[in-house]
Amino acid sequence: MNETQRSLQRYIAPTDEEFYEGGRADKKEEDVLQFLCFYVDDEEYALELSVIAEIIKLRDITDVPHIPDFMAGIISLRGEIIYIMNLQKRLSLKKRDITPENRIIIALAETKIGLVKMGLMADRIVGVVRVNSKNIEPTTNIQGGTCSRFIKGVIHYKGRLIIMLNLPVLLETEEAAV
Repeated sequence: MNETQRSLQRYIAPTDEEFYEGGRADKKEEDVLQFLCFYVDDEEYALELSVIAEIIKLRDITDVPHIPDFMAGIISLRGEIIYIMNLQKRLSLKKRDITPENRIIIALAETKIGLVKMGLMADRIVGVVRVNSKNIEPTTNIQGGTCSRFIKGVIHYKGRLIIMLNLPVLLETEEAAV
């Protein structure tokens, strides 16, 4: 391209693709993700909001024989039987007493066995946060205990470090495939 062609280039209208790409550069909304934050033991965890079906108050959980010890049992929610996972036990955290702040997070995840709907016991709900994807650090380099496979990343949000759980892996293990 000679000098004349380069100087004329600035007067050529952009293609539709270039125009839309330029428009997206100004709008960073697609880089923003939403997470539900909650506490289990003294640690703050997060799940992507897109996997959350609802949050309910803790209720009586029926014991089921011959299930893994990290499964608390089942509940009936509007006629649907839902298994409840005790996250304190699943993540090898210390046991805490039941309080009025305890909630059950009903979550959906696509696993090897298909779509799984499960309740997750949380000590308390913090709320929903909107985070730029640049503030999420992957944890592929974590070496350690068996629970590290349940961690998808760490969210940096207003001075807090929030552990992002990998829900499909949490539910997908042979023991949890109920």
